[in-house]
Amino acid sequence: MARRVIDVTRRQVLVGLGGATLALPVLPSLLTRTAYGQDPTYTRRPRLYWVTTDHGAAFESNMFPKQSLLTEQTMLFDDHTVRHGALTSTVSGGTRSVSPILSASSDRFSESLVSKMNVLYGLDVPFYIAHNTGLHLGNYARNNGDGGDGKAVQDSPRPTIDQLLAWSPSFYPDLGSIKERAMVMGSQQLSFNWSNPGSKSGNIENVRSNNSARDLFDRVFVAPGAAPEAPEMQPRKPVVDKVLEAYQRLRNGNRRLSAADKQRLDDHMDRIAELERKLGTVTPPVAPGELCGAAQKPSQDSGGGGNDLTSAARRGQLFNDVAVAAFACGTSRIGAMGYGSTQSFVGYSGDWHHDVAHMWQNAEPQNYLKDSYQRFFETVFLDIAAKLDVEEAPGMTYLDNTLVVWSQESGMETHGTVSVPIITFGSAAGFFKTGQFVDYRRTTSSTSRFDAGADGDQYCGLLYGQWLSTVMHAMGLQPSEWELWDHKGYGVPFLTAESWTPPYKQHYQNTSSRYFTMSSDVLPVIGA
Repeated sequence: MARRVIDVTRRQVLVGLGGATLALPVLPSLLTRTAYGQDPTYTRRPRLYWVTTDHGAAFESNMFPKQSLLTEQTMLFDDHTVRHGALTSTVSGGTRSVSPILSASSDRFSESLVSKMNVLYGLDVPFYIAHNTGLHLGNYARNNGDGGDGKAVQDSPRPTIDQLLAWSPSFYPDLGSIKERAMVMGSQQLSFNWSNPGSKSGNIENVRSNNSARDLFDRVFVAPGAAPEAPEMQPRKPVVDKVLEAYQRLRNGNRRLSAADKQRLDDHMDRIAELERKLGTVTPPVAPGELCGAAQKPSQDSGGGGNDLTSAARRGQLFNDVAVAAFACGTSRIGAMGYGSTQSFVGYSGDWHHDVAHMWQNAEPQNYLKDSYQRFFETVFLDIAAKLDVEEAPGMTYLDNTLVVWSQESGMETHGTVSVPIITFGSAAGFFKTGQFVDYRRTTSSTSRFDAGADGDQYCGLLYGQWLSTVMHAMGLQPSEWELWDHKGYGVPFLTAESWTPPYKQHYQNTSSRYFTMSSDVLPVIGA
């Protein structure tokens, strides 16, 4: 019997503002188818800006400050003590250093910025994931399937924290001025969400990154004092109304519509509703400060395309500028930039992955890694912190009200996930104590120690998922908003099945152990 092709009606194919397609999606089952100072108009709410780089593999002695700074101890368990101390820096030849990588010109890297910084040591993902750009923000299933661990966690995808925050009324109680719930920047598959985030249903899908700073600026910038629509103008018919009738007829009246296609329809209408919301955003009720007024559209979309430090740095700085404009103008409170490889910061034109990152134990590759991360820190990560460290309200800066994070794809070993480094600036509107170096490793037990083959022994500590939970607390969410699978923490309830990995099993024991059951709590020491 010949297949019947169902006609697509004119009402299902509509084009909206700017040529955006409002048509209902193709359906296979049918086609064969806190207050600022004394000003009561301001509420102090935290922002999040997260930047990521590929690989990792820097020696711990290159990334982290000296152990001599760890002058205090806080008992976590009888056999596990958290060591911590105040961050200090040294200045030599015009360079201020917290560690060999965390170094920059003292003109830019001030003692004040050191006091707004935290360095966290000893945060682990307790299984092997190899290449994984989803690790940073919590979707460990975004890996290349290398090894039994990688394949196992691919069965447990989840939204990343930027997207869960973006759709949480706890984080955004008022969307009136928000043009972009979350700015996703760069060329990496970094951010993931439900296909229907409003109802937290459907598949977990990659949220497409914006690799054009100019385009992103147009999407988030609203000029201070922009005139509202004249009241005498005829109200615009809501965009969603253009397809609502066709949606309702298909969704509720066609018995042949499959469950998967019902989900597709719901997802599509949710996206149109979000488009409608953006079209209705207004400028903040209070006039933005000077930082918003000074915002300018980037003159280019990249650093120039060269394989050199200036071009590499400029690429990150362009996105930083857009994020500053959005934060200052109140049109977004979340930014995530997946920078990718740092080889251009040292002008390396060879096979960085195999000849440098995979050779991390050797002196020359390690120096390339160290130098590339130091230059990334100075020219991109420190750049956003310094640009935000401008007064927002009496006694506080935009940086004080923001959490700025730098994470790497792995720890000291390429593809290894012991001691994934976390470097931060800002207190997230007072949630964090800053100016601290915190070591969460359990350094007093042989069951937590292993020999990585270079730069001394490594030790397991606390779960990286607890760090992600801590960020969610800082942004005002409760654990019930992020816990999945009857599991604590922001992660996958999984412990390595491999025998050749670091001592994850000896240290973490099982997914019901003390480290897993505490992983929805705020990390020790750093909470204000």
